[in-house]
Amino acid sequence: MPDRRRAFVRTALAFVLPALLLLAAGCRRDRPRAELRVFAASSLVDVFTEAGARFEAEHPEVGVVLSVAGSQILASQIVEGARADVFASADEFQMDRVGDLFPEPVVFAENRVVLVTPATSTIKRVEDLTRPGVRVVLASESVPAGRYAKQALDRLGLFDRVEPNVVSYEHDVRGVLSKVLLGEADAGIVYATDAASAGDALRTIPLPPEADVRATYLIAARTDSPVSAEARSFVEFMRTGGGAAILREHGFETPAGEP
Repeated sequence: MPDRRRAFVRTALAFVLPALLLLAAGCRRDRPRAELRVFAASSLVDVFTEAGARFEAEHPEVGVVLSVAGSQILASQIVEGARADVFASADEFQMDRVGDLFPEPVVFAENRVVLVTPATSTIKRVEDLTRPGVRVVLASESVPAGRYAKQALDRLGLFDRVEPNVVSYEHDVRGVLSKVLLGEADAGIVYATDAASAGDALRTIPLPPEADVRATYLIAARTDSPVSAEARSFVEFMRTGGGAAILREHGFETPAGEP
């Protein structure tokens, strides 16, 4: 009789234990992931798309939801109540606008502005933007890329002469790039990393050394975020982890290493 009971127990365990293990595994799979909402400047779209996927691979309990637009648009959305757990801005001014919520920003990347033209353009230098009939597109001055472009032209004493040729002021730097790519403008000033993303379709013309304006990117975690630990982890990932490596691969300079 005891042998029968032992056999019964062994048989029952053979069926019950696998079922319990499957149930436990299913519970782990069904557990909802923490949603990390990341707001990033439009010039970071390629980097943050790749970085978000890599961060999720390293942190399977986290799902990254990326929103990309001009820094000024994102800052306005945050001021109006939009939830952003992490904010990456293309300049200090827009980060300062939301400083109460993101009080500890850190510099995590740098960029520079360059002139772009169609590959077949006769424009060879920035002074050519003053020629009659040249269609120039810039980002709006409310956009970091627009302010950097104006600073560069002002340093060369050219802005007042180029301004009459400006046919469009765009809401973000990718808008500038698109206008030139589509042939709707003869030239534009964009970040070097955006110019590189266009490949051979556009010619990149560096600005003179005296107009070498550096774009400084800041990132911060929101203090009252419901996923504050994950937000801080993502910020560190972009500063010194895999995210910093991705930035360098895309041509950005980072405090964590050489470009």
